[in-house]
Amino acid sequence: MSPESASVDATHSTPDAQEAQLHQLAARWLFVLRTLFIVLAVLLWLAFVEDTSHEHRLTVDAVAGRDANLATAVEHYAVRVLGTAQAVTRLLAQQVVERRDVGAIDAMVADRLRANDVFYELGVCLADGRVLTYARAAPQLSAAACANMFPTIPAGVGIVMLPPIQASNGLLVPLALPVIDADGKRLAVAVALSPAESMLRVMQSVVLHDDTVVLVLGADGLPRAAWRSRTGHVGDAAGFDALSDLARGATQARLHGRDYLVSTRTDAPGGLQVKVATARDDALAGFHARRARLLALCLLVTIGLAAAYHMLARMQAEGVARSRALFRARRELEQANERLDREVQERTAQLEHAYRDLETFSYAVAHDVRAPLASIAGFAQALEAGIAADGNEKHQHYLRRIQSNAAHMDELTRNLLELGRLTRSPIERQPVDLSALAAEVLERLREMEPARIVATEIERGLTARGDRALLRQVLENLLGNAWKFSSKQAQAHIAFRRDPGAAAPGETVFVIEDDGQGFDSDEAPGLFQPFRRMHDREEFPGTGVGLATVQRIVALHGGRVWARSRRGAGARFCFSLPAHSQ
Repeated sequence: MSPESASVDATHSTPDAQEAQLHQLAARWLFVLRTLFIVLAVLLWLAFVEDTSHEHRLTVDAVAGRDANLATAVEHYAVRVLGTAQAVTRLLAQQVVERRDVGAIDAMVADRLRANDVFYELGVCLADGRVLTYARAAPQLSAAACANMFPTIPAGVGIVMLPPIQASNGLLVPLALPVIDADGKRLAVAVALSPAESMLRVMQSVVLHDDTVVLVLGADGLPRAAWRSRTGHVGDAAGFDALSDLARGATQARLHGRDYLVSTRTDAPGGLQVKVATARDDALAGFHARRARLLALCLLVTIGLAAAYHMLARMQAEGVARSRALFRARRELEQANERLDREVQERTAQLEHAYRDLETFSYAVAHDVRAPLASIAGFAQALEAGIAADGNEKHQHYLRRIQSNAAHMDELTRNLLELGRLTRSPIERQPVDLSALAAEVLERLREMEPARIVATEIERGLTARGDRALLRQVLENLLGNAWKFSSKQAQAHIAFRRDPGAAAPGETVFVIEDDGQGFDSDEAPGLFQPFRRMHDREEFPGTGVGLATVQRIVALHGGRVWARSRRGAGARFCFSLPAHSQ
């Protein structure tokens, strides 16, 4: 089958087949639409899962990085304290090894304590049980405390951070250095007691909005000093016991029912460890808030997609229903068109018959009516000489009346024939110089009445597109009326110009004005109807067909015509034509 025959078959397919095809297309379109919206929803939620997972990792990494930086800062400060303590205790140990007298050692202890504000107390625990100490307040190094330290400090190591001592003003961290002589015998232990808070003094300038715990651990993994953002410090042994789970946690721990993220720093000398733990829910609070907002947004978008799908599906169902109704209407319309075609053919035949009758009538008017008028005029002219010789004034008046009425009837018949021809003659559209036509018409009128004084004003460059002969007839009628009805003025004025202010979009308005007798335009609703006159024929001759001719010609060109006038104040006739590029 050729493409042409297939196209013909599709064009002439039955409405039932087209309705079935429409149903298939509608079902296919609905399936594609549903699939599209499901894919969009799946992509939306996959993007939500991916974005939240990525942001969760970023948030956790950011908290871990911050805690690692805090651990590094605390470690550096704690190492500085340990370094200072090691230097001081070594100086004291040297004094003991050199066997200086007790007074000299005591003086040195007091001097070193005044020079270092990170220590609360400095002292030396001698092997014979004596204690040389100097404290800023009540001393904490007693013989019993020194006796407990001796067995816990291994020999041959550097400074050791011992478990804290509970004092009246807080926890004190013992920093002990064993004093060994040349034979390896332990002579004493040099001890520096540092407040636990001084080990974490760097945290005093840190502002944290979440629950964060900083721990300084000894080599045994037990807390030596602690700081918590909620309280600012942890100052007793009970508090250390509560933090034991955080001390044992590598990356995560649990405290008071809350999970903590743990960062550990283990590179410090002497087995010193620093742990920073941040409450997981506090660290992820911002993430959870953003995820909740994004979840709400995704839910709204999903609801919007569902609503859009429902709306489009409903519109599609309504469209299918309307299409089916259109198919049914099409069947009815095809039947009505067949009936209408038959009626149009019948009416066309009737119109053609009426047109032929109208042409026959026009010829009858042209010949059968005007022929008797010509005979009447001829006989009246033949009688004119005899009646003039008789000298009867009454008979001469009757004869002039007969001649005038016969001439008027002949002119009226001729105008009616011309008006009828307007609907039969084709319009030849071409550019027409209206300014030149108006000048020619006025020049001819001036030649017919050279004695009249008439000032004329014609705007240059007025053009239109239309039938030159018909537009000339429009100007002859309108300018002729202006010339005729201003004849009683001693010095008349006639103007032809364009009026941009009165033009609607796509048209050009032309105006012909005069200062003649005028008329009351409010009392002339049928001014452009045939035989409608505003003045008596004795006062101003005419047939009353000219304005009807103007209205018919302008309408054939797609324009309109109207007039404004007041009795004794001249007239203003306007006509519009489709806009033409000048």
